[in-house]
Amino acid sequence: MRLYGKSLAVVGIVGVALTGCSSGGGEQSFDGKSAGTIADEATAAMKSAKSFRLATDGEERGQRTKVTMEVAGSGKCRTKMDLPMVGQVESVTVDGASYSKGGPEFMKMVLGGEAAAKAAQGRWVKSPDKAKDTTCRIESLFTPEALKGSSRGADSSVDGRRTATLTKSEQGNQVTVHVAAEGKPYVLRIEAQGAAKNTATFSSFDERIEVAAPPASQVVEGKRPAGQAGQSGQQ
Repeated sequence: MRLYGKSLAVVGIVGVALTGCSSGGGEQSFDGKSAGTIADEATAAMKSAKSFRLATDGEERGQRTKVTMEVAGSGKCRTKMDLPMVGQVESVTVDGASYSKGGPEFMKMVLGGEAAAKAAQGRWVKSPDKAKDTTCRIESLFTPEALKGSSRGADSSVDGRRTATLTKSEQGNQVTVHVAAEGKPYVLRIEAQGAAKNTATFSSFDERIEVAAPPASQVVEGKRPAGQAGQSGQQ
């Protein structure tokens, strides 16, 4: 797991949420359809999305984490995270490069020392990984495999929009995925209850979202974490 970019929180907190979503047709498009068909249609719809916003609120072992993500297109996103131990962290990914900044504890962690953290406070730290950051590539965020074996639950709604629901037990959690039953079958919400409690809500599909890399004058190069020297592109 990288110390920079979305992997810090999104992979762990939204992992269940970001895999196994769907795509499909118009009003009452899911009447008589199986969970597998809905999952396949939802996955296709999510992969076709030009942009969207995501907000998660999760708790595990008494630690609460919040994440908001704006995806401006495949490979371009901006994230704000409220993380245990290190506080608030912002991250931007553009053209495979990931930049992050946060408070003193986070900066000390990614720069390897207090002096370097103080000198770079308020600036963005560029990930030292040579491999491109693929965390916010839309085509890799959603895969049908994660919902294999799911069942169709009772129809519901999210913010007034009718949804079909898919349910599945995953790593000790009961996961419910809400798929829009009107318009494109985008995933609108994913809820996990159990050992970890997480809610991920998707919105603003296909709206104009701008994400740009920070100016070079505000960027410092990050250091590879101890024990990863010599490794290339680890994620």
